[in-house]
Amino acid sequence: MAGARVANDKGLMALVVAVLVMCGGGMALAAKVPAVYVFGDSTVDVGNNGPLPLPYGIDLPHEYLPTGRFSNGYNVADYISRLLGFKMSPPAYLSLTPETSHEILRGFGGVSYASGGSGILDTTRLDRNNSISMSKQVEFFAATKSKMTEYAITTLLPKSLFLISAGGNDLFVTPPIPILFPIFYDRLLNSYTKHVQTLYDLGARRFGIIDVPPIGCVPLIRSLFPTGTCVGLYNELARGLNILLEERMAKIAADPERPGMAYSVGSSYNLVTNFTADPEAAGFKNVTSACYGLGWLEVEGYNQANAAVCDNHADYMFWDIVHGTQAIAKKGAAIIFSAPVEEGFAKPINFERLVSSTHGFDGVSSS
Repeated sequence: MAGARVANDKGLMALVVAVLVMCGGGMALAAKVPAVYVFGDSTVDVGNNGPLPLPYGIDLPHEYLPTGRFSNGYNVADYISRLLGFKMSPPAYLSLTPETSHEILRGFGGVSYASGGSGILDTTRLDRNNSISMSKQVEFFAATKSKMTEYAITTLLPKSLFLISAGGNDLFVTPPIPILFPIFYDRLLNSYTKHVQTLYDLGARRFGIIDVPPIGCVPLIRSLFPTGTCVGLYNELARGLNILLEERMAKIAADPERPGMAYSVGSSYNLVTNFTADPEAAGFKNVTSACYGLGWLEVEGYNQANAAVCDNHADYMFWDIVHGTQAIAKKGAAIIFSAPVEEGFAKPINFERLVSSTHGFDGVSSS
């Protein structure tokens, strides 16, 4: 696998521990950027699709319940935000009120527009009643910007992080037929380009991209076959998109009409592949089945009242049929944020270096 290195027992565990220690300062009093603006799907949604019933969010502090996170606790957007110095991910756009928007309109904190079930393509809306398309998410950001102060627009937006995690849902609804991959990739990347360019035109300059994981390894896809192993064709579908996404982001950033643009592509694909290859080194006991569910690989009783929850959530990589646990979100965010580029978990720079280029922000709100 290009760019990935399957670590030995000591190697990957040492990397996980090292970056968690390095990122221990993520709870710093001063944030590294003025704000975080989040776009994408359920991997980073914090409530735009509405609250989810327990046991979703069961490991969050009580004051944050009910939660709209598709996990047992915090998701990757939360942990990246915490590594930037915030308490957690910014609030869901649809939860905002005039009273809670004051600091946001002054350019501080940020907003999450992400929505479970959405995809890169606007036609990908797995939750028809609730999913907010990517185009609509970008429109919501434009609406936020239209109410911001001039200082926020001219000074703080360019120093903020625009975090995007999307694409998995588009692939879930795509037949894994290799001859069709190029056509599908072209559609996805053209839409992705449009979203990124529109955000740039609206003031975004720092883009943190999270690529698509090996979807052939999620419990839902594993369960399609009696062996329960990862399904290679689905993984190749995801890997091919990720390679082209890196190339497309480099092309967008190199366009002389977009000065000041910087980006990092964090590889959830390489993370999950490494963790799956050596679970013990990554600190997991189960990387095949869901923590929450029933039946074969715990996918048969998904979201049913009698579905069971595993005893030790942190031992599992997957919370339900497709979503990761809080444990993998924490480990993955730390590695994408600070691991050396040569480890293959972020290109062309890691997230820490991406945000360190936002010169001039002192981490203090002007309130």
